[in-house]
Amino acid sequence: MTDAVIVSTARTPIGRAFRGAFNRTKSPTLAGHAIRHVVERARVEPGEVDDVVFGTVLAAGTAA
Repeated sequence: MTDAVIVSTARTPIGRAFRGAFNRTKSPTLAGHAIRHVVERARVEPGEVDDVVFGTVLAAGTAA
């Protein structure tokens, strides 16, 4: 069995509200930025990442 290791964490800004600064930014785009920066901070090669655990709170719909 392989050990699970938490290498780094990040969160997206709270900005998806009606008048928030990121209200027109799609959720996958925000998630992509968070994941990219986690990998950079952890100084691991992206190919070394096997799994990503991602959660959401206060989810809003995707802006058109």
